Amino acid sequence: MSSDAFPIESNGLSESGGGLSTSGGHKDHGWQKVTNLKKQRRQAAKSSSGGDKSEVVGNVKPDSKAFQALETEAEERRARRKANLEAAAAAAAASGGEVSHSGEEDSDSDGGKANGVKENGEVKKSKPKKPKKPKVTVEQAAAAITVDGLGTFLSEISESFAALPDIQLMRLADYFARVFNPVTNAQFSWNKILRDVPIAKSVEIPLCYISEEVSKVTSDWLAQKPADALSKFSLWLLKEILDEPHQQQQQHHKGSKTVPPVPAKAKVGVIVILALLLRRKPETLLQQAAAIRAQFSGQEKLHTLAWAYCQASQGDLVVGMALWVQNLLPLAVGKSSTPASRDIALQVIENILFTNTKKARTVLLNGATRKGERLVPAASYELVLRAAYPNESAKTKATERFLAVYPFVKEIALAGTVRSKATKPVAQQLLPLSLAGAADDVTAISAEACSNFIWCLTQNADCYKQWEKLHLENLNGSIRVLNHISSEWKEISARLTPFDDLKKTLQALSSKHHNGLVSVQGDAVLESQLKAADSICKALLRKTSRVPSCTKAFATLAAVACLGYGFYLLSPSVNPWDWDGKLLLSKTHSFF
Repeated sequence: MSSDAFPIESNGLSESGGGLSTSGGHKDHGWQKVTNLKKQRRQAAKSSSGGDKSEVVGNVKPDSKAFQALETEAEERRARRKANLEAAAAAAAASGGEVSHSGEEDSDSDGGKANGVKENGEVKKSKPKKPKKPKVTVEQAAAAITVDGLGTFLSEISESFAALPDIQLMRLADYFARVFNPVTNAQFSWNKILRDVPIAKSVEIPLCYISEEVSKVTSDWLAQKPADALSKFSLWLLKEILDEPHQQQQQHHKGSKTVPPVPAKAKVGVIVILALLLRRKPETLLQQAAAIRAQFSGQEKLHTLAWAYCQASQGDLVVGMALWVQNLLPLAVGKSSTPASRDIALQVIENILFTNTKKARTVLLNGATRKGERLVPAASYELVLRAAYPNESAKTKATERFLAVYPFVKEIALAGTVRSKATKPVAQQLLPLSLAGAADDVTAISAEACSNFIWCLTQNADCYKQWEKLHLENLNGSIRVLNHISSEWKEISARLTPFDDLKKTLQALSSKHHNGLVSVQGDAVLESQLKAADSICKALLRKTSRVPSCTKAFATLAAVACLGYGFYLLSPSVNPWDWDGKLLLSKTHSFF
């Protein structure tokens, strides 16, 4: 760019760099002003073309025709408004009404109308406010269900979709959803109810609002549907309930500042149907136990799942117990357990066992084996055992509650006739766990494990062979079991008779000790353990070889009696002891 476009004006500073210029009485402190000659020329041309006219505002002059037209239109609008107000005032005076006056002018978009008044002078009527919808409770909505109406509806869908049970079930869900549609989440906050109300009371919600007649008609109709369809339907219902928080979050996210989100609807109808279904057909949920574990995880879903398991236990305690063992117990004692999950799991098992202890014990013992599977497997029983007897440092508030539940769980886990088909597999599964538990540092766990080990030996003779294989691998636990047998021999010996299997096992263990002592020379600790185990085995072998003293005495007396009677038979004509009476068999001495 050339220097002509931006000339540099002198600021009065001398070429020698002397003092500052003070021309015109202005001190510029040595700064130079840069000006644009082209811009100055354009401004000069505009000012010269304007002459003596007034200053331009924007691109329109104040005295232009555009402003004159606007002023004329405004004058006409004010006159028209004044006429309308006078006409309205006259009409109001004649009718005794009042007209509101406003001193502000209408905007251009008013179309010539005055505030509150139309062009023809009529008073503008205010729009009535929409009445608020009344709040509907669950009880009020449930009261709208009539037995006759429900029965007619069920008959119609049964005839219309006779070959489609899945469609029938979905239509039933739609029916209950429509009935309870007016109930909002504010009136029935499901998650809040489950958090604030104990499980023993929440299990009756929301069925407490449904009449017995409606419940019976619905339950009887559900019981007639195929088991597979009901099983899939129960999983769908549970998913609908558990997905509710996610849907509420989406609705709130979609809402804007101008349009508030639609209030979340409480899915009371779905909850009611699921409760009725699980109470009438609880096994439908047990068939989906694995799917529930895979699909539904997270602390926020645990309350609803526990509620569903309790509903199933209301229909069948055995099913409720099985669901607790399979889906809740691992969350209560596993690595991912939390105080909240432990509390929920314990509430469910307490509701099953302690609501009616006598009835629960009888039912659960009779159902200890269900379709060839144990209600409480050996591994699950072991989890409860360790939760009831933890280390001192690991004790929590839930420890006492597990301790109260443990005796019932143990009785169910070991239930069955001695050496029956039901107990033999349990014994083989429990023996390795008991052998490992016997070596535990917690005294209570070690004592329980030793007792369970003896139970295994009494139920299955194959457990002796199993003991021989696991002996050296679990030497510490095996030594404690041997000590337990030796110290409690008077009580245990009666359970282990006959001793044939025990003798063979003790002899096999002694042989292993001798072989082990040869191969582990140099390991002092292992040598001492093997010697201690071998010493106990030899002591037990001596005990098993002894015959009880009462048996010996009885055998001696029997032998003496036989000898005396034989002497009498050989000498029938002689009575060396002067017996007055005659023996029963003396009459037969003549035959010899």
